[in-house]
This record gives sequence, structure tokens and C-alpha cells, in this order.
Amino acid sequence: MLKATTTEKVFKYKSSKDKDEFAKELRKRVNKYFKENKISKKANVEVILKGVLAFLLWFVIYGVILSGKLNNSFILIIASFLSLGLINVFIAFNIMHDANHKAYSKQDKWNIALGYTMNFVGGNSYLFTMMHNVHHSFVNIAHMDVTMETHGVFRFTPAEKWKPFHKYQHIYVPILYSLAHIHWVLVKDYKWMFGETNIGNNKQIQHSLKEYIILFVSKALYYALTLVIPILVVDVPWWWITIAWINLHIIPGLMFALLFQCTHVYEGTHYPLPDDEGVIHNNYFVHVLETTSDFSVNSYLMSWFTGGINLHVAHHLFPDINHVHYFSLTPIIRKCAEEYGIQYQDTKNFSTAVSKHFKMLKHLSNKDGEVSQYNLKNSNVSN
Repeated sequence: MLKATTTEKVFKYKSSKDKDEFAKELRKRVNKYFKENKISKKANVEVILKGVLAFLLWFVIYGVILSGKLNNSFILIIASFLSLGLINVFIAFNIMHDANHKAYSKQDKWNIALGYTMNFVGGNSYLFTMMHNVHHSFVNIAHMDVTMETHGVFRFTPAEKWKPFHKYQHIYVPILYSLAHIHWVLVKDYKWMFGETNIGNNKQIQHSLKEYIILFVSKALYYALTLVIPILVVDVPWWWITIAWINLHIIPGLMFALLFQCTHVYEGTHYPLPDDEGVIHNNYFVHVLETTSDFSVNSYLMSWFTGGINLHVAHHLFPDINHVHYFSLTPIIRKCAEEYGIQYQDTKNFSTAVSKHFKMLKHLSNKDGEVSQYNLKNSNVSN
């Protein structure tokens, strides 16, 4: 479980003039949008109200559970815990994600404070920020992108050594995805704290005593709040609460995993590899467009619920901008990319995005399943 999976190598990008011009022009247009509309790049009132509503709803449901009003129905107990899990995902997408990218507020103290909502939903803000920023820096690059590392359970990239059971990964993946959240709560953070010393280009990491204390204390508080207290307070069999607690993580975990994975592991993506010197021959902006896809780009409702996860290209290009602006930025990104002959990738809706994800999983389940490193259609920018 604690076996290290990341590389000791240091990677870097090596761009070209044409690609740098595209990135410069896109930044210029995005900055112009905010200047002309006289708006902040950070959260607005809508985002703040979403967060307040989410926490209010969470504690109302939690209070109802502890009040005993649902004690006569096992189904209602299960449903109430499921609701808490769905709200946890909503909080992670709409508050924690932006805060840990410093995209929620102009003031670091608020970003840090709100980043700890990751601990509230069972994770760890410190480790998430470290791992997630590496994912941003090296999307789809084997042994650097931490979202690709599964100890060989999945073959998310052609660089992953093929194993016979990968033939069935497109079949067993929904089951294991549903365990993603509970695995994070019980295993993942400990694995990255104690089993990995290299995360991205950060090598031989030494965690402070403060972070060890926060990890154990916040985990204990999460277990107490969501499991121990309900078992002690609610007058129902202990196994009702235990099953409900597991259910708190299952469906939300499946949703959480699918929403993220279908934006990078899909039919049409690319898996760049560095050369022997650790050089990735690409501009980062172009790299993002070759390895990231949006879905439901015309659905403001989808963007509202997922915290802009569906508009993932904008998020990777401008992670310090709050998700509430992605809906307006995406057309700017699409138009600029088209003008420079760079393919902007998107999928009509979530179900189609999931279908493309499973097609890639099926393709990589074959021992000889290969995927190109770069998008050769990007002919107007030099490789």
C-alpha cells in the first residue's frame, strides 16, 4: 500500500515561438475580458451563497439524523447519509477546489481557511494541494501525473505496464471508482504522507510536524463526526449507521471519479512523454488542449453544480481564476485556439464524455493499445 510510484526525475517544458505566441494572445484576451467587464477573477456573491447553502443544508440533514426522527426507516437513514455525501462532493467542487488554487479570494488567509473544507469532507488540504498542482503541471504524463498512478490497478496510460487483468478494466472500473472516496478517507492520504517522497518536481519531501498533527486530528474528527457520534447518539442498530456511512462515500465517490477522469482519459486524448533529459517538447497551454476535454459546455446548470469541472480546459489554463467565470471564458479559449489551428476538445454531454472515457479504458485494456503523444492536427503551431 505504501510502495512509492512516482519518479525521481525532474521534468520541464520546452516551447517554441509559435506556441508561446498563442499562450500570450490567450492570456491577453482573458485579461481583457475581466478588465472590460470590471469584475474580479475570484469568487462572487453567487459562489459565496452556494457555499453557505451547502453547509447549511449539510448541518440541517445531520441534525435531523441525530434527532432520531428517521429512526423508524433504514431507507431514510441511508438516504440521509447519501445526501451528506453528495453535499460533500458539492463542497469539494465549489469551495475546496478553488480555495486550494487560490482562486476563491484575493486574500490568502481565506483561501487557506476554505481549503480546509477538504479536511471536512474526509481528505487533507495540504496533500491535495501538493498532489493536485502536480497533476496540473504534468497532465497525462506517466509517473508524474499522480492521477495516473494506481499501483497498476488500472491502465490509464499506454506507458503503464500491461497486466492480464487489465483486459477487464472497463468492466470493473465502476466498482473501484465507487470506492474512490472511501479509499481517500481511509488510505490515500496516509499513503502519500508516508509512502511517497517525490511528488512532481518536489523531491525528498519532508513533511512538518504540524502537517502530521493536522492529518491525524482532522481524520479523527471526520470519523467521529460522520460515524462514531451517529452510532452513539442515534437509537438504531450500529450496523445501520455503518452501512449508511459506507453509502455516504459510494455514489459520491463514483461521481467524483467519473467527473474528473473523463476530462483527461478519453477517446481522443494524448499521452506525451519527456525525452531522456526530462524535457517535454511542448508549450504548457498547447499541452493542456491536447490532454483535456470539456463536456456540457452550454449547460450553466452543469457548471453550477460541478464547480466548473465540466469546463476543465479553462480550469487547467487559468487555475487561479474562480470557476464561476469559466462559462464566459470557454468561448474565448475555443475561438483563440481555432485561430491558431489548435484543436479545442469538447463533448456534448456528460453521458457521452463517460462513453468516451470507457472507450479509452477498453482500448488501453489491450496489450498493444497505443495512443499518440501529440496531436498532429495542430499544424499551425510547430512541434
